[in-house]
Amino acid sequence: MLSRLLAGLVLLVAQNAFASQFPLVLIESFDDARVVIYVNESDIRNTPDWQPSEGAPPLSVKNLIEDIQEWNARNPEFANATIHEFELKPILHHEKQNRWYYLVQMKKMHNGIADTRYLAVLMNGKVLPAVKEPKSYK
Repeated sequence: MLSRLLAGLVLLVAQNAFASQFPLVLIESFDDARVVIYVNESDIRNTPDWQPSEGAPPLSVKNLIEDIQEWNARNPEFANATIHEFELKPILHHEKQNRWYYLVQMKKMHNGIADTRYLAVLMNGKVLPAVKEPKSYK
């Protein structure tokens, strides 16, 4: 009996430790691009929940802009990038828990060509880089 309890406890602890090592993958469409975001489950749990019917989101647009500007200052490849567009998106894996984030499209001019980058900003202000999925060729 004790060995079954101990085995179950070890399995539960190992499962939780193993699950926390791999991020949740969010795949979104933004204009004509597919964007991939990697986010830790703990980061999602640390964001406030929000129901659109209850009022404004926990992270205001003003705070969103400030958080992105601070992040840009710490990341040289985004130093001159500006916000071009953003969308408010639910985290579908956690939709029942009402977790949302902003998907942000950034533009930066490089040798006369617009370079597009993407960021995800959780409702607690945490900024995560996002990756544009390359187009497949047939």
